[in-house]
Order: sequence, then C-alpha cells, then structure tokens
Amino acid sequence: MASLQDLSLQELCAHATKTYRQGGGSRPEVMLIRLNGEEAVLKDFSKSDPWFRRVVGPLSARREARALKQLDGARGVPRLLRRVSRDALLLEYIPGTSVREVPPGGLTPQFFERFYRLVDRLHEFGVAHCDLRSQGNILVGADGEPHVVDFAAHFRRPRSWNFAARWMYEKFREADRVAVARLKKTHAPELLTEVEKLSLTRDRKTWLERTARFIGKSVRNISRWLLTKRA
Repeated sequence: MASLQDLSLQELCAHATKTYRQGGGSRPEVMLIRLNGEEAVLKDFSKSDPWFRRVVGPLSARREARALKQLDGARGVPRLLRRVSRDALLLEYIPGTSVREVPPGGLTPQFFERFYRLVDRLHEFGVAHCDLRSQGNILVGADGEPHVVDFAAHFRRPRSWNFAARWMYEKFREADRVAVARLKKTHAPELLTEVEKLSLTRDRKTWLERTARFIGKSVRNISRWLLTKRA
C-alpha cells in the first residue's frame, strides 16, 4: 500500500483534497494531502512565479526545513515529514482553525497562557519565529491548544561569541512575546497585564524596530518586483 512518504511531488499533488493557499507571485501553494488514511500538508514553491521560484523558493524551503528539524519534538509545531524536492516540504497536518477566523473574544485566558508557554518552548529550542504578528501563522488545534506554523522567517540562536547576532536574537524573542500580547489585546484586552500594556506601548517605537521593519518591507517589495510577474 502506497504511503505519503513514498510519493513524488506530482503524485502528492494528485492526492490533494484541499488548497489552503494558491501558489503564485511570491507565495507557495499549500495543500492538504490525503492517502489511505494518512494526512499531511504540502508546501510547494514550484507554483510561485518562475524567477522567484528559482532564486528564493529553494532558500525558503531549506530555511524552514532547517528550523523544523531543530524544533523536532517541540509540542505545538508541525513535524517535518520530509523535503520532497528543493522547492517543496511535506509537513505534519495539524487539525485546527487559524486564529484569523476566530471572532474577537473567542480565545480563552488558558489559550494565552499556553501560547506564552509555546513561544518560550520555541526559544528554549533556539528558534525565534519572527512572524507571529501574522495571525494566519497561529492555529487553535482541535484539542484547543495553540500551534504555530510557517517558519520561513525564523531566526536561530547564534553562537555565544556572536554578540551582535545574539542581541538581535533577543530582540526577536521579545517580538514573539509581544505578538502574544497583541493577540490578547484583540481578543481579551481586559486580561492584559501592566507588563503587557507597557510592552505594547513600546512596540515599534524604537529606531531599531522602525529600521528593521523598513528594511524587511523593502526587501520583500524589491524581491517581488524583480522576481514575480506584474500586470
């Protein structure tokens, strides 16, 4: 009996039952694959625009695979099942709902406590997510637990001698925790602590954060302008 672990990229696509995101431009295609009772998620950059696929897609796939290997065993993170090709990853399927689809007030106090624990767990494994402001990267699992996906933008803990990179890593860790507070502000502002309110007040106010945000946005826009089709 065939297994998802044995199929080629084309064969996996033939068993797709749901498309979460259409590929194109700088976006990978993300699909749910089902076969003989097995389920997995296929993230495929080969459906991005040609130049983006050639230049950025393999780098993004490799970066995310590296992060997921480092996080292997961390609860709340999908397991990397295998790298199907230079452009595509096969990931553990986590049944659940994106918090983007949860109405304001729909998340419990316990969810936020567990979300903070999950973020701390990522950092204990040496990985800062760096994109938890995007609510599409946060899931409420069928078990009610928080899960995080999409580690393409992650930043790994550097070696102890690299002081500049370790300082940046600490900033990214802080940004991950502020993202939890931002989500709480949306869904349960009455639960915000004074520490969380202070962190939200400081959020995006320093020259470093403004500069990092400008550089990140500029790099994304330039890569899309150069490497994707435009009408």
